[in-house]
Amino acid sequence: MTMKLRNRLIALVCLVLFLTLGAGLFLTSSARKPFAVILFVSDNLEPSALAAARIFGGGGDSRLQMEDFPNLALCRNPANDYSVPDAASASTEIATGCRGNRGSLGIAADGSRPPSLLELAASAGRSTGLVSAGDLASPTAAAFYARTPDAGNRADVVSQLFARPPFDLTAGLWTNDTPSPTKDSFHGASLVRSLPELEARPFWKRDPVVALLPSSSLSGNPSGGGDPSRANLSDLVRTAILTLQSNRKGYLLVVDDPVVAAKAAANDGEAMLGEILSLDKAVATARRYAGENSLILVCGRGSVGGLRLNGYPFLRDKGISVLSLNNDGYPSLSWSTGPGYGIEPESSPKGRTNAGDQAGILSQPAATRLPAAVGTAGDVLCVGEGAGSENLRGFLDLGAVNGILRKAL
Repeated sequence: MTMKLRNRLIALVCLVLFLTLGAGLFLTSSARKPFAVILFVSDNLEPSALAAARIFGGGGDSRLQMEDFPNLALCRNPANDYSVPDAASASTEIATGCRGNRGSLGIAADGSRPPSLLELAASAGRSTGLVSAGDLASPTAAAFYARTPDAGNRADVVSQLFARPPFDLTAGLWTNDTPSPTKDSFHGASLVRSLPELEARPFWKRDPVVALLPSSSLSGNPSGGGDPSRANLSDLVRTAILTLQSNRKGYLLVVDDPVVAAKAAANDGEAMLGEILSLDKAVATARRYAGENSLILVCGRGSVGGLRLNGYPFLRDKGISVLSLNNDGYPSLSWSTGPGYGIEPESSPKGRTNAGDQAGILSQPAATRLPAAVGTAGDVLCVGEGAGSENLRGFLDLGAVNGILRKAL
């Protein structure tokens, strides 16, 4: 071996060792971004409602899946112009990180139109998914794709949904009061109209898909008392993860749940608690399928109705035992505002009516009678696990949740 060849071999060995050492230092010292980023957003995720849902579902010793998350913060959620937010302003702050005015969607208080988390994820090369337990054109879902000063203008919101490039997966309910879209409405994305049809798609296909699901096509809620459209939220989450995870750069999945607030607005405590349990089941599905390299956040949006579980139920009481009149003869559930709720003792044993002066055993009175319950002041919970969720601590503004997710994309 010549001196020249030996020197070259020594140089090559040194180079390989240098690169190996550098790669090792990079992998161990740099923060690796999570592959899966999943955000659940719903209402009434605050201590009193979650405690009531826990007791309703399994008794005082039971635990929700959300309670197993290691990191937690209380989040302040005012709108720019009101101390108590509506669905549009709270959803806007989560989606964009900027406070907006009440009734405004996707527009910051200064008039700017910042990008949503899903739009940022798409620009970073990640797959994107928006799954809603309710109407895809409702303010809670639309905050991630629409900008309008009037969140109630459904025609404007729908037109923006049709006009934008589709997410890799969009799934939710579609109401009959809007003209039925076609494949051309979504820039050539595949259009499916049932959950089985969505599940039958090969998971490796990369073309965007839009699933418009009528509530009549879904089975009843296994938790009892919930809306039929909510029975398969766990299945939707599982299908979404399997669809999005083929992208080697990872994905962002947003799961929007407006049904909890809808049941609270009607003072239907049994259904509302059932919806929280269904959401908790969907969170369990996400944890099971997302894998270890994931960031999962469950974030409250606002509080509606002011539900309280009163009295002293026995430790193992659950279900109807914590909904009916308690042992002392007064209602176990009560509300701050709304129509009240109850079953009349004789006239409609199988039906449900607004609680009257002589409501039956499942009466849920409201302190202030209104046609529908309104928002109540209160910080909401955000819980999480995975890289970045350690920043959930103490009291935060709702926009801080957006910042945690941005860093993970």
